[in-house]
Amino acid sequence: MQGHRAAFTLIELLTVCGVIVLLVAGIGIALRGRATEGSALASAQNILSGAVSAARAQAALNQTNARLLIYAQMPPTGDLAKYLRMLQVVRETDPGRNDWFAVGEPIMLPTPICVVPTSPVPTDHLNTGVTWNNTAATGPVSAMMSLASTNYVGRQGGNVRQFFGTQGTSGRVFYLTFSPDGTVSEPSNAPVIKIALTTAVLNPTVQPARPKFNNREGVRGLFIRKSGAISFVNDATSF
Repeated sequence: MQGHRAAFTLIELLTVCGVIVLLVAGIGIALRGRATEGSALASAQNILSGAVSAARAQAALNQTNARLLIYAQMPPTGDLAKYLRMLQVVRETDPGRNDWFAVGEPIMLPTPICVVPTSPVPTDHLNTGVTWNNTAATGPVSAMMSLASTNYVGRQGGNVRQFFGTQGTSGRVFYLTFSPDGTVSEPSNAPVIKIALTTAVLNPTVQPARPKFNNREGVRGLFIRKSGAISFVNDATSF
């Protein structure tokens, strides 16, 4: 007796097709999300490189000191929208008075990219348990100068100009300084300056509300040598 072979019904075929469509859609969304974050990270890396080059060029063209500032006043006293995302190029107009003038408008990194701060890097242990390699020599953390000032401003012709908004919102900054010859003068004790970038998330249930750096594998950034030369760093293990 010949064995009976069951055939797929139309409903079963439609069900299988539906499952396949859902799986393909899910994979597409996941890949698109990663591509979006990867594109934002690469874009931020290029923006940062351009800002560093602009600061160096200002020092050489004007034969004065120039700095790249990174807004680093931690919320709640600082502005969360600017925290570790807003950059400003400034040049010194009167070394004797320590006066600085903003060159152009502030630059914003694309969401959700932030500059990784100097150690310790804030992570959200309540949700993920992520730990960060905070070793300055080998970890994917930034190594720059830090300046605590409640009113970091510049002057030109006696007029005070806020670099990061209204009075009282500037606060702490990370920075590096270029000399007139285009070399890095601050920080002076580091052969290579590191600026790391990664995606950051905000958990409003953890106070103070600030970006949490949980993507320890997805880090890019720059090495800036004392000569002023820039090298791209495209993975976290290369820091």
